[in-house]
Amino acid sequence: MNETKLLAEIFDGEWKKVEVLINGKGITIGRDRIDFKAIMDVEITQNEGKETIKIRSGKDYLLNFGERQGQVYRFLAFNIKSDKFAVYFLSPALRGGVLVANSKWEKGYFSITESAAWFLSPEKIIRVPLSALGSAKKDKRTVGDKQRVVLAVTHLEGKEVITSFILCPETTLELLLDYLHRILEQQKPREKLSELEEQILTMVYTGLDSSNIESILGINTEKLNEIYDKFVNLGIARVVKVRKEIELTPKGIVLVSETAKKLGGGKSG
Repeated sequence: MNETKLLAEIFDGEWKKVEVLINGKGITIGRDRIDFKAIMDVEITQNEGKETIKIRSGKDYLLNFGERQGQVYRFLAFNIKSDKFAVYFLSPALRGGVLVANSKWEKGYFSITESAAWFLSPEKIIRVPLSALGSAKKDKRTVGDKQRVVLAVTHLEGKEVITSFILCPETTLELLLDYLHRILEQQKPREKLSELEEQILTMVYTGLDSSNIESILGINTEKLNEIYDKFVNLGIARVVKVRKEIELTPKGIVLVSETAKKLGGGKSG
């Protein structure tokens, strides 16, 4: 593309005007030139009450492009450093296990950066943090009028499980399956949980507070706090109240899902 000059706002303690130049190889923010291959990730966040494009490249750049925001985000999503695979995808296909009405197959890319997986097409840009990935397995779905093998990928959106389907050649599907399984393996806690710890994790997920958990399981506050500390150290929960209450992180919610499958004797692919 030809070089495009934009006036944006950058947050550096406060919002300031900055000139941004974008071409086919990279982006220049003020005096900083960044090649696309050096951008590790990009995402939409909120900062000081403004929708912000956060660019990670050595340091973080927080930018607002006003009415050009969507256009710039799309261009960056398609051009930053990633492993990109040409696919057809249906996302979201299921929300909480229920078919999503009016969702349609898109021709585009499944892209993986250091921090996220992306579904990219002319119509959609869906960013999934790697920490929110739940599972990846083969499935059979009717596409057109044929039964096809697809890759079913689950991830979390808030606390809701979303399933997306990827249709691609078998060699690409196997490559993606292996790639995602390696990512998911890295997300797992460093040590296994005991049966009691798995019970407590599930109880937290269902919304029970510390007092109820202590009462139901017959354990004291000291023991529960010790287990909560383990959850926090494993990255599957974070403290949300002074009287130690916790909420599950995406990693913790994924673990609950796996525990439920194990208890229910479900098969995984």
